[in-house]
Amino acid sequence: MTATTEENKAVVRRLYDEIDEHNSDVFDELFAEECTTGIFRSGSEEAIDGPEGMKNLMAEYLAAFPDLTGKSMELIAEGDRVAVFREEGGTHEGDFRGVAPTGADITFESSGYYVIEDGEIVHAHLRGNMLNLYEQMGVDIPVPR
Repeated sequence: MTATTEENKAVVRRLYDEIDEHNSDVFDELFAEECTTGIFRSGSEEAIDGPEGMKNLMAEYLAAFPDLTGKSMELIAEGDRVAVFREEGGTHEGDFRGVAPTGADITFESSGYYVIEDGEIVHAHLRGNMLNLYEQMGVDIPVPR
């Protein structure tokens, strides 16, 4: 049975509702085991894929920003494709990728593009404005000329 556009939007809404509640078990429920994400850490050729990869990524962010939560600004869908644009925010209270806690309140934009089959996310192309995040933590970012 093919899910409707509205059912697929509901999957993504539920995903973010649970993430905002810091419930990482949602990845086991909504992500296919072989789900790809398009997320690569700088300097790594190994993608962060599947439910376990997403749970680890969420744990990393929550260790640094324990009050992290977001607000969906736009949710667009057609068939099995759902796109979401969000604003995330929290307080930098733990180490984040080598940056010691600053106590800074941060906000950054993020986006996700999902492909859903039979109520399960099989691909998620996720991006966050990391440059803006690092700037708010006081990291000097050299810009090559």
